[in-house]
Amino acid sequence: MRKALFGVFLVFVMLFAVAASGCIGGGETTTTTETQVKTETKVETQTQVQEKVFIRFAGWSAGETEMKNYQRMISQFESKYPNIGVKYEVITQMFHENILASFGAGVAPDVFYVDSSWSPMFIDKGALYPVSDLADKAFIDQFYPFLLEPFKKGDKLYGLPKDWSMLALFYNKKLFEQAGLTKPPETWEELEQYAKIIAEKTGKPGLAIYLGGFNRYVPVAVSNGASKPWFEKPEDASWFDNPTVKETLTWYINLYRVGKVEMEKEGKTPYVVQPGDVGAGWLGDAFGQQEVAMVISGNWMIPFLSDQFPDFKYGEDWDIAPLPAGKEGRATMAYTVILGINAKTEHPQETWKFVEYLLGPEGQKELVVKAGQTLPSIKGFENDPDMWPQHKKTLSFMPDYKEVVVFIWGPKSGPLEGKFSDAMAAAMRGEMTPEEAIDIMKQIVQEELSG
Repeated sequence: MRKALFGVFLVFVMLFAVAASGCIGGGETTTTTETQVKTETKVETQTQVQEKVFIRFAGWSAGETEMKNYQRMISQFESKYPNIGVKYEVITQMFHENILASFGAGVAPDVFYVDSSWSPMFIDKGALYPVSDLADKAFIDQFYPFLLEPFKKGDKLYGLPKDWSMLALFYNKKLFEQAGLTKPPETWEELEQYAKIIAEKTGKPGLAIYLGGFNRYVPVAVSNGASKPWFEKPEDASWFDNPTVKETLTWYINLYRVGKVEMEKEGKTPYVVQPGDVGAGWLGDAFGQQEVAMVISGNWMIPFLSDQFPDFKYGEDWDIAPLPAGKEGRATMAYTVILGINAKTEHPQETWKFVEYLLGPEGQKELVVKAGQTLPSIKGFENDPDMWPQHKKTLSFMPDYKEVVVFIWGPKSGPLEGKFSDAMAAAMRGEMTPEEAIDIMKQIVQEELSG
Protein backbone atom coordinates (compact mmCIF):
# COMPACT_ATOMS: atom_id res chain seq x y z
CA MET A 1 0.00 0.00 0.00
CA ARG A 2 2.80 2.39 0.93
CA LYS A 3 4.59 1.64 -2.41
CA ALA A 4 1.40 2.30 -4.37
CA LEU A 5 0.90 5.68 -2.70
CA PHE A 6 4.53 6.60 -3.33
CA GLY A 7 4.12 5.74 -7.03
CA VAL A 8 1.06 7.97 -7.36
CA PHE A 9 2.88 10.82 -5.55
CA LEU A 10 5.91 10.47 -7.86
CA VAL A 11 3.71 10.70 -10.98
CA PHE A 12 1.98 13.82 -9.54
CA VAL A 13 5.33 15.49 -8.89
CA MET A 14 6.53 14.71 -12.42
CA LEU A 15 3.33 16.07 -13.96
CA PHE A 16 3.59 19.28 -11.89
CA ALA A 17 7.20 19.73 -13.01
CA VAL A 18 6.22 19.33 -16.69
CA ALA A 19 3.36 21.83 -16.35
CA ALA A 20 5.60 24.34 -14.58
CA SER A 21 8.32 24.03 -17.20
CA GLY A 22 5.79 25.06 -19.86
CA CYS A 23 5.07 28.35 -18.04
CA ILE A 24 8.64 29.55 -17.56
CA GLY A 25 10.73 31.35 -20.16
CA GLY A 26 8.92 32.07 -23.44
CA GLY A 27 11.50 32.19 -26.22
CA GLU A 28 11.25 34.52 -29.25
CA THR A 29 11.51 31.83 -31.94
CA THR A 30 8.81 29.48 -33.22
CA THR A 31 9.14 26.29 -31.14
CA THR A 32 7.38 22.95 -30.70
CA THR A 33 8.12 21.15 -27.42
CA GLU A 34 6.96 17.63 -26.61
CA THR A 35 7.36 16.12 -23.13
CA GLN A 36 6.27 12.61 -22.32
CA VAL A 37 5.52 11.31 -18.82
CA LYS A 38 5.25 7.52 -18.66
CA THR A 39 3.66 5.26 -16.05
CA GLU A 40 2.74 1.64 -16.31
CA THR A 41 -0.74 2.57 -17.58
CA LYS A 42 -0.58 5.71 -19.86
CA VAL A 43 1.51 8.24 -21.91
CA GLU A 44 0.70 11.98 -21.56
CA THR A 45 1.89 14.45 -24.27
CA GLN A 46 1.98 18.28 -24.00
CA THR A 47 2.58 20.53 -27.03
CA GLN A 48 3.29 24.28 -27.10
CA VAL A 49 3.50 26.30 -30.35
CA GLN A 50 4.59 29.94 -30.59
CA GLU A 51 3.58 31.24 -34.01
CA LYS A 52 5.33 34.06 -35.87
CA VAL A 53 3.23 37.21 -36.08
CA PHE A 54 3.33 39.52 -39.09
CA ILE A 55 2.44 43.21 -38.89
CA ARG A 56 2.13 45.83 -41.63
CA PHE A 57 3.82 49.22 -41.36
CA ALA A 58 2.80 52.00 -43.77
CA GLY A 59 4.44 55.37 -44.32
CA TRP A 60 5.17 57.89 -47.01
CA SER A 61 8.71 58.46 -48.19
CA ALA A 62 10.96 61.49 -47.89
CA GLY A 63 13.22 59.83 -50.47
CA GLU A 64 15.26 56.71 -51.03
CA THR A 65 17.55 57.49 -48.11
CA GLU A 66 14.70 57.29 -45.59
CA MET A 67 13.38 54.07 -47.14
CA LYS A 68 16.79 52.42 -46.88
CA ASN A 69 17.11 53.51 -43.24
CA TYR A 70 13.74 52.01 -42.35
CA GLN A 71 14.54 48.73 -44.07
CA ARG A 72 17.76 48.54 -42.06
CA MET A 73 15.94 49.20 -38.79
CA ILE A 74 13.25 46.64 -39.61
CA SER A 75 15.93 44.00 -40.25
CA GLN A 76 17.52 44.79 -36.88
CA PHE A 77 14.14 44.59 -35.14
CA GLU A 78 13.31 41.23 -36.74
CA SER A 79 16.68 39.89 -35.62
CA LYS A 80 15.93 40.98 -32.06
CA TYR A 81 12.32 39.72 -32.18
CA PRO A 82 12.34 36.72 -34.56
CA ASN A 83 8.71 35.90 -33.73
CA ILE A 84 7.57 39.23 -35.29
CA GLY A 85 7.79 40.00 -39.00
CA VAL A 86 7.26 43.51 -40.40
CA LYS A 87 6.09 44.34 -43.92
CA TYR A 88 7.01 47.90 -44.90
CA GLU A 89 4.60 49.62 -47.31
CA VAL A 90 5.17 53.04 -48.89
CA ILE A 91 2.13 55.05 -50.01
CA THR A 92 3.22 57.81 -52.35
CA GLN A 93 0.05 59.87 -52.82
CA MET A 94 -2.88 61.07 -50.67
CA PHE A 95 -1.49 59.15 -47.74
CA HIS A 96 -4.00 59.98 -45.02
CA GLU A 97 -6.99 59.68 -47.34
CA ASN A 98 -5.78 56.25 -48.43
CA ILE A 99 -5.24 55.08 -44.85
CA LEU A 100 -8.74 56.21 -43.84
CA ALA A 101 -10.18 54.45 -46.89
CA SER A 102 -8.34 51.25 -45.94
CA PHE A 103 -10.25 51.22 -42.64
CA GLY A 104 -13.52 51.22 -44.53
CA ALA A 105 -12.29 48.30 -46.62
CA GLY A 106 -11.04 46.42 -43.56
CA VAL A 107 -7.44 46.32 -44.78
CA ALA A 108 -5.79 49.05 -42.71
CA PRO A 109 -2.15 48.45 -41.70
CA ASP A 110 -1.24 47.70 -38.09
CA VAL A 111 0.91 50.80 -37.71
CA PHE A 112 1.10 53.90 -39.90
CA TYR A 113 2.18 57.52 -40.00
CA VAL A 114 -0.27 60.17 -38.83
CA ASP A 115 0.70 63.80 -39.31
CA SER A 116 -0.16 66.21 -36.50
CA SER A 117 -2.56 68.08 -38.79
CA TRP A 118 -4.59 64.91 -39.43
CA SER A 119 -4.52 63.50 -35.91
CA PRO A 120 -7.89 64.91 -34.73
CA MET A 121 -9.71 63.21 -37.61
CA PHE A 122 -8.07 59.84 -36.93
CA ILE A 123 -8.77 60.12 -33.20
CA ASP A 124 -12.42 61.14 -33.71
CA LYS A 125 -12.98 58.25 -36.13
CA GLY A 126 -11.67 55.78 -33.56
CA ALA A 127 -8.81 54.70 -35.83
CA LEU A 128 -6.01 54.95 -33.25
CA TYR A 129 -5.23 52.65 -30.33
CA PRO A 130 -4.48 54.73 -27.19
CA VAL A 131 -0.74 54.41 -26.76
CA SER A 132 -1.18 55.49 -23.15
CA ASP A 133 -2.78 52.06 -22.60
CA LEU A 134 0.36 50.34 -23.89
CA ALA A 135 3.33 52.49 -22.87
CA ASP A 136 4.75 53.10 -19.42
CA LYS A 137 4.56 56.69 -18.18
CA ALA A 138 8.37 56.74 -17.90
CA PHE A 139 8.61 55.95 -21.62
CA ILE A 140 6.14 58.71 -22.56
CA ASP A 141 7.91 61.24 -20.33
CA GLN A 142 11.02 61.00 -22.52
CA PHE A 143 9.28 62.98 -25.30
CA TYR A 144 9.13 66.77 -25.71
CA PRO A 145 5.73 67.73 -24.24
CA PHE A 146 4.83 70.25 -26.98
CA LEU A 147 5.12 67.49 -29.60
CA LEU A 148 2.54 65.34 -27.76
CA GLU A 149 -0.24 67.93 -27.62
CA PRO A 150 -1.76 67.30 -31.09
CA PHE A 151 -2.24 63.63 -30.25
CA LYS A 152 -4.17 63.98 -26.97
CA LYS A 153 -7.89 63.79 -26.32
CA GLY A 154 -9.29 63.72 -22.82
CA ASP A 155 -6.99 61.68 -20.62
CA LYS A 156 -5.74 59.54 -23.51
CA LEU A 157 -2.63 59.89 -25.68
CA TYR A 158 -3.03 58.37 -29.13
CA GLY A 159 0.49 58.38 -30.47
CA LEU A 160 4.15 59.18 -29.95
CA PRO A 161 6.13 61.25 -32.46
CA LYS A 162 8.82 59.43 -34.42
CA ASP A 163 10.85 62.64 -34.90
CA TRP A 164 10.26 66.29 -35.74
CA SER A 165 11.46 69.17 -37.90
CA MET A 166 11.27 72.93 -37.93
CA LEU A 167 11.37 75.40 -40.79
CA ALA A 168 14.63 77.25 -41.39
CA LEU A 169 16.16 79.31 -44.18
CA PHE A 170 18.61 77.46 -46.44
CA TYR A 171 20.85 79.74 -48.49
CA ASN A 172 23.55 79.33 -51.14
CA LYS A 173 26.69 81.06 -49.89
CA LYS A 174 28.33 81.27 -53.31
CA LEU A 175 25.31 82.88 -54.97
CA PHE A 176 25.15 85.28 -52.04
CA GLU A 177 28.78 86.16 -52.60
CA GLN A 178 28.22 86.73 -56.32
CA ALA A 179 25.37 89.08 -55.45
CA GLY A 180 27.49 90.96 -52.91
CA LEU A 181 25.48 89.71 -49.92
CA THR A 182 27.43 88.86 -46.79
CA LYS A 183 24.78 87.54 -44.37
CA PRO A 184 21.32 85.98 -44.45
CA PRO A 185 18.25 88.25 -44.42
CA GLU A 186 17.01 89.37 -41.02
CA THR A 187 13.41 90.31 -41.90
CA TRP A 188 10.73 89.14 -44.34
CA GLU A 189 11.04 92.39 -46.29
CA GLU A 190 14.79 91.85 -46.53
CA LEU A 191 14.17 88.30 -47.79
CA GLU A 192 12.28 89.71 -50.76
CA GLN A 193 14.94 92.39 -51.35
CA TYR A 194 17.67 89.73 -51.34
CA ALA A 195 15.71 87.65 -53.86
CA LYS A 196 15.54 90.62 -56.24
CA ILE A 197 19.23 91.46 -55.84
CA ILE A 198 20.31 87.86 -56.48
CA ALA A 199 18.17 87.62 -59.62
CA GLU A 200 19.60 90.88 -60.95
CA LYS A 201 23.25 90.06 -60.14
CA THR A 202 23.40 86.30 -60.90
CA GLY A 203 20.54 85.66 -63.33
CA LYS A 204 19.13 83.01 -61.02
CA PRO A 205 15.96 83.31 -58.93
CA GLY A 206 16.68 84.35 -55.38
CA LEU A 207 13.88 82.35 -53.73
CA ALA A 208 11.83 79.22 -54.40
CA ILE A 209 8.52 78.57 -52.64
CA TYR A 210 5.60 76.23 -53.11
CA LEU A 211 2.40 77.48 -54.71
CA GLY A 212 -0.08 77.53 -51.87
CA GLY A 213 1.52 76.13 -48.75
CA PHE A 214 -0.63 77.74 -46.05
CA ASN A 215 1.58 76.19 -43.34
CA ARG A 216 4.64 77.91 -44.84
CA TYR A 217 2.84 81.24 -44.63
CA VAL A 218 1.75 80.93 -40.97
CA PRO A 219 5.17 81.95 -39.51
CA VAL A 220 4.91 85.21 -41.46
CA ALA A 221 1.54 86.00 -39.86
CA VAL A 222 2.52 84.95 -36.32
CA SER A 223 5.85 86.79 -36.43
CA ASN A 224 3.96 89.94 -37.34
CA GLY A 225 1.59 89.67 -34.38
CA ALA A 226 -1.30 87.51 -35.61
CA SER A 227 -2.55 84.75 -33.34
CA LYS A 228 -1.95 81.14 -34.28
CA PRO A 229 -4.80 80.03 -36.58
CA TRP A 230 -7.36 77.73 -34.97
CA PHE A 231 -10.56 76.66 -36.72
CA GLU A 232 -13.07 74.70 -34.65
CA LYS A 233 -16.38 76.34 -35.58
CA PRO A 234 -17.65 78.40 -38.57
CA GLU A 235 -17.19 81.71 -36.73
CA ASP A 236 -13.44 81.05 -36.52
CA ALA A 237 -13.23 82.15 -40.16
CA SER A 238 -12.93 85.65 -38.66
CA TRP A 239 -9.19 84.94 -38.25
CA PHE A 240 -8.84 86.02 -41.87
CA ASP A 241 -10.41 89.42 -41.04
CA ASN A 242 -7.43 90.34 -38.87
CA PRO A 243 -5.64 93.25 -40.64
CA THR A 244 -2.26 91.61 -39.98
CA VAL A 245 -3.45 88.37 -41.60
CA LYS A 246 -4.80 90.21 -44.64
CA GLU A 247 -1.60 92.23 -45.05
CA THR A 248 0.83 89.34 -44.62
CA LEU A 249 -1.19 86.87 -46.70
CA THR A 250 -1.38 89.39 -49.55
CA TRP A 251 2.40 89.90 -49.28
CA TYR A 252 3.05 86.15 -49.35
CA ILE A 253 0.80 85.57 -52.38
CA ASN A 254 2.47 88.47 -54.21
CA LEU A 255 5.91 86.95 -53.73
CA TYR A 256 5.11 84.67 -56.65
CA ARG A 257 2.33 86.67 -58.30
CA VAL A 258 4.70 89.63 -58.73
CA GLY A 259 8.09 87.94 -58.44
CA LYS A 260 7.38 85.38 -61.16
CA VAL A 261 4.18 86.07 -63.12
CA GLU A 262 4.50 89.84 -63.51
CA MET A 263 8.28 89.81 -63.92
CA GLU A 264 8.02 87.42 -66.85
CA LYS A 265 5.27 89.52 -68.41
CA GLU A 266 7.75 92.40 -68.37
CA GLY A 267 10.46 90.18 -69.88
CA LYS A 268 12.55 90.21 -66.70
CA THR A 269 14.24 87.43 -64.74
CA PRO A 270 11.87 86.18 -62.04
CA TYR A 271 13.18 86.56 -58.52
CA VAL A 272 10.73 84.03 -57.00
CA VAL A 273 9.85 80.65 -58.53
CA GLN A 274 8.28 77.34 -57.64
CA PRO A 275 10.42 74.17 -58.02
CA GLY A 276 8.81 73.15 -61.31
CA ASP A 277 9.79 76.48 -62.87
CA VAL A 278 13.46 75.43 -62.68
CA GLY A 279 12.92 71.77 -63.61
CA ALA A 280 12.91 70.51 -60.03
CA GLY A 281 10.50 68.17 -58.29
CA TRP A 282 10.61 69.88 -54.93
CA LEU A 283 12.51 72.51 -52.96
CA GLY A 284 15.33 70.11 -52.11
CA ASP A 285 16.06 69.48 -55.78
CA ALA A 286 15.83 73.16 -56.70
CA PHE A 287 18.28 74.11 -53.96
CA GLY A 288 20.62 71.14 -54.41
CA GLN A 289 20.87 71.76 -58.16
CA GLN A 290 21.82 75.36 -57.28
CA GLU A 291 19.05 76.74 -59.45
CA VAL A 292 17.84 79.03 -56.65
CA ALA A 293 19.66 80.84 -53.86
CA MET A 294 17.18 80.43 -50.97
CA VAL A 295 14.43 78.08 -49.83
CA ILE A 296 12.49 77.71 -46.60
CA SER A 297 12.31 74.07 -45.64
CA GLY A 298 12.59 71.61 -42.76
CA ASN A 299 15.25 69.28 -41.40
CA TRP A 300 14.14 66.54 -43.79
CA MET A 301 16.02 68.40 -46.55
CA ILE A 302 19.38 67.98 -44.80
CA PRO A 303 19.95 64.23 -45.37
CA PHE A 304 18.56 64.59 -48.90
CA LEU A 305 21.18 67.19 -49.79
CA SER A 306 23.93 65.10 -48.22
CA ASP A 307 22.89 61.98 -50.09
CA GLN A 308 21.93 63.40 -53.48
CA PHE A 309 24.34 66.35 -53.74
CA PRO A 310 27.53 65.29 -51.89
CA ASP A 311 29.66 67.87 -53.72
CA PHE A 312 27.40 70.68 -52.50
CA LYS A 313 29.02 71.10 -49.10
CA TYR A 314 27.34 72.35 -45.95
CA GLY A 315 29.28 75.25 -44.43
CA GLU A 316 31.30 75.77 -47.58
CA ASP A 317 28.66 76.05 -50.31
CA TRP A 318 25.46 76.47 -48.29
CA ASP A 319 24.31 77.27 -44.80
CA ILE A 320 21.24 77.54 -42.56
CA ALA A 321 19.73 80.56 -40.80
CA PRO A 322 16.65 81.14 -38.63
CA LEU A 323 13.49 82.30 -40.37
CA PRO A 324 13.33 86.07 -40.92
CA ALA A 325 11.69 88.22 -38.27
CA GLY A 326 8.39 90.04 -38.47
CA LYS A 327 7.32 93.12 -36.51
CA GLU A 328 6.88 91.04 -33.34
CA GLY A 329 9.96 88.82 -33.63
CA ARG A 330 10.59 85.42 -35.19
CA ALA A 331 8.31 82.39 -35.44
CA THR A 332 8.68 78.99 -37.07
CA MET A 333 6.66 75.89 -37.79
CA ALA A 334 7.21 72.50 -36.16
CA TYR A 335 6.22 69.32 -37.98
CA THR A 336 5.82 65.94 -36.37
CA VAL A 337 4.37 62.55 -37.23
CA ILE A 338 3.39 59.67 -34.96
CA LEU A 339 3.59 55.96 -35.58
CA GLY A 340 -0.11 55.40 -34.96
CA ILE A 341 -1.33 51.94 -33.96
CA ASN A 342 -4.48 50.64 -35.63
CA ALA A 343 -7.27 50.54 -33.02
CA LYS A 344 -8.46 47.25 -34.54
CA THR A 345 -5.09 45.55 -34.93
CA GLU A 346 -5.14 41.86 -34.03
CA HIS A 347 -1.62 42.20 -32.62
CA PRO A 348 -1.47 45.27 -30.34
CA GLN A 349 1.37 43.98 -28.14
CA GLU A 350 3.59 42.95 -31.05
CA THR A 351 2.85 46.22 -32.86
CA TRP A 352 3.73 48.16 -29.72
CA LYS A 353 7.05 46.31 -29.47
CA PHE A 354 7.88 47.53 -32.99
CA VAL A 355 6.81 51.11 -32.24
CA GLU A 356 8.67 51.08 -28.93
CA TYR A 357 11.83 49.87 -30.68
CA LEU A 358 11.76 52.58 -33.36
CA LEU A 359 10.79 55.42 -31.02
CA GLY A 360 12.90 54.57 -27.98
CA PRO A 361 16.47 55.80 -27.38
CA GLU A 362 18.03 52.90 -29.29
CA GLY A 363 15.86 53.39 -32.36
CA GLN A 364 16.10 57.18 -32.41
CA LYS A 365 19.86 57.03 -31.94
CA GLU A 366 20.17 54.93 -35.10
CA LEU A 367 17.32 56.18 -37.27
CA VAL A 368 17.24 59.86 -36.36
CA VAL A 369 20.50 60.98 -34.74
CA LYS A 370 23.09 58.93 -36.65
CA ALA A 371 21.15 58.83 -39.92
CA GLY A 372 20.54 62.56 -39.68
CA GLN A 373 16.99 62.16 -40.95
CA THR A 374 15.38 64.86 -38.81
CA LEU A 375 15.40 65.88 -35.11
CA PRO A 376 14.90 63.36 -32.28
CA SER A 377 11.56 63.64 -30.50
CA ILE A 378 12.91 62.42 -27.16
CA LYS A 379 14.98 64.60 -24.88
CA GLY A 380 18.66 64.15 -24.19
CA PHE A 381 20.20 64.03 -27.67
CA GLU A 382 20.78 67.79 -27.99
CA ASN A 383 24.54 67.49 -27.47
CA ASP A 384 25.01 63.96 -28.71
CA PRO A 385 28.33 63.64 -30.59
CA ASP A 386 26.53 61.78 -33.40
CA MET A 387 24.07 64.63 -34.01
CA TRP A 388 24.70 66.12 -37.45
CA PRO A 389 26.02 69.71 -37.23
CA GLN A 390 23.24 70.94 -39.56
CA HIS A 391 20.60 69.65 -37.14
CA LYS A 392 22.48 71.00 -34.15
CA LYS A 393 22.45 74.41 -35.79
CA THR A 394 18.70 74.41 -36.39
CA LEU A 395 18.15 73.41 -32.74
CA SER A 396 20.37 76.31 -31.69
CA PHE A 397 17.82 78.70 -33.23
CA MET A 398 15.11 77.71 -30.72
CA PRO A 399 15.82 80.64 -28.33
CA ASP A 400 15.50 83.04 -31.29
CA TYR A 401 11.83 82.20 -31.85
CA LYS A 402 9.04 83.83 -29.91
CA GLU A 403 6.81 80.95 -30.93
CA VAL A 404 7.22 77.47 -32.40
CA VAL A 405 3.85 76.61 -33.95
CA VAL A 406 3.04 72.91 -34.25
CA PHE A 407 1.28 72.10 -37.53
CA ILE A 408 -2.36 71.76 -36.48
CA TRP A 409 -5.22 74.22 -37.05
CA GLY A 410 -8.08 72.39 -35.35
CA PRO A 411 -10.18 69.24 -35.83
CA LYS A 412 -10.07 69.39 -39.64
CA SER A 413 -6.56 70.72 -40.17
CA GLY A 414 -5.66 68.30 -42.97
CA PRO A 415 -8.56 69.07 -45.32
CA LEU A 416 -8.40 72.78 -44.47
CA GLU A 417 -4.69 72.94 -45.27
CA GLY A 418 -5.26 71.44 -48.71
CA LYS A 419 -8.17 73.73 -49.60
CA PHE A 420 -6.46 76.86 -48.24
CA SER A 421 -3.39 76.04 -50.32
CA ASP A 422 -5.47 75.56 -53.48
CA ALA A 423 -6.98 79.03 -53.08
CA MET A 424 -3.58 80.58 -52.40
CA ALA A 425 -2.05 78.83 -55.42
CA ALA A 426 -4.77 80.14 -57.70
CA ALA A 427 -4.09 83.69 -56.51
CA MET A 428 -0.33 83.20 -56.90
CA ARG A 429 -0.84 82.18 -60.52
CA GLY A 430 -2.89 85.32 -61.08
CA GLU A 431 -6.21 83.50 -61.51
CA MET A 432 -7.82 85.60 -58.75
CA THR A 433 -6.84 88.50 -56.53
CA PRO A 434 -5.43 87.99 -53.03
CA GLU A 435 -8.64 89.51 -51.65
CA GLU A 436 -10.76 86.95 -53.50
CA ALA A 437 -8.55 84.14 -52.22
CA ILE A 438 -8.99 85.35 -48.64
CA ASP A 439 -12.79 85.43 -49.07
CA ILE A 440 -12.71 81.86 -50.42
CA MET A 441 -10.58 80.71 -47.47
CA LYS A 442 -13.18 82.15 -45.09
CA GLN A 443 -15.91 80.27 -46.96
CA ILE A 444 -13.88 77.06 -46.73
CA VAL A 445 -13.78 77.32 -42.93
CA GLN A 446 -17.51 77.96 -42.73
CA GLU A 447 -18.39 75.08 -45.05
CA GLU A 448 -16.01 72.56 -43.50
CA LEU A 449 -17.10 73.26 -39.95
CA SER A 450 -20.83 73.81 -40.42
CA GLY A 451 -22.92 71.12 -38.77
